[in-house]
Amino acid sequence: MDLTAKDYLFQAPNLVLAAAMYTLLARYILSLVFKADSQAVLWRVFCQITDPILSGVRVVTPAMVPGGVVMILAIFWTILLRTLLVLIAIQFGFFPKVTE
Repeated sequence: MDLTAKDYLFQAPNLVLAAAMYTLLARYILSLVFKADSQAVLWRVFCQITDPILSGVRVVTPAMVPGGVVMILAIFWTILLRTLLVLIAIQFGFFPKVTE
């Protein structure tokens, strides 16, 4: 399969959104194991990676929503953005085609 520059218009943002989604999901699962103030390296790394995403979601989320729900909303928003990316890619013709 030969990838063209047009294919990367879809693949690059999709990869970034997938990484964000799975990292947020992993942090949510780890939050069930670790305390919020844990000093475990794994927990701190996931917090440092996902805190900017959660801050962005917190801006558009009402203040009365608890932090754990904000994380679930962030996962939902990344899924929604990936779906929107697929629809836009199909609409404008830069969704990669499978050829033999």
